[in-house]
Amino acid sequence: MAGFCTKCGTPLGDDVRFCLQCGSAVAAPPPAAQRPAPAVPAGVPAAGVAPGAAPAKSGSSGVKIILWVLAIFALIMVLAIGSCVYFTYQVRKKARQLSRTYSFEMTQGATSGRAATGRDVCSLVTKEEVGEALGTTIAEVSGGTTNCQYTLSTGNNQALAVQVTWQGGALAMKIAAMAFKGVAGGVGGFQSVPGIGDEAYAGPMGATFMFRKGDVMVNIDLRMAGNNVEAAKVIAQKIAARL
Repeated sequence: MAGFCTKCGTPLGDDVRFCLQCGSAVAAPPPAAQRPAPAVPAGVPAAGVAPGAAPAKSGSSGVKIILWVLAIFALIMVLAIGSCVYFTYQVRKKARQLSRTYSFEMTQGATSGRAATGRDVCSLVTKEEVGEALGTTIAEVSGGTTNCQYTLSTGNNQALAVQVTWQGGALAMKIAAMAFKGVAGGVGGFQSVPGIGDEAYAGPMGATFMFRKGDVMVNIDLRMAGNNVEAAKVIAQKIAARL
């Protein structure tokens, strides 16, 4: 902005620092005052910000949900595979606890006239009869006075086992039933099967089949034989007829 020299009054041009007439220094003009930014009314977005703009949401929540679903599915599969083994272990554990609680003593005499302590279990049902019931052939039979194992010719360590309690079977059956009910909570536990011996039951998931005739209890372990309850019924009928 043009002005006049304060010494001699000579007119001065723009951006002149010394008077051309007397050489006096010319003072620099004061800087222009900055105007305050206009106030922004409430509810109006500031300049440079698009109305309605919001931070982008992360997709981490969706990923976590998917991972949780996959983890739960995997857990269900593992439980389904291991449930049979775990259930059998729990039943045996429960039976031991009950036996200690009641401190029972096995009956000394067998009520069945044809039953005898020390009888060969494998003589109660032949390997041909077991193989026919299971729809396969039996490669090997081994056992003694308390149990007999029928190994299937299909391999993969498949086998059907028969265990016999010659004395005190009635009390043993009662303890076993209480153990199953204690573990399974009465749901999917012993299922009564009529027409075999004095009482017969199919265990949960077809893992076992038990029956009693007089004071003799027979347990057919099906865990390594495909959990075939129908085959166990046929085998049990033949054993019961020979007790």
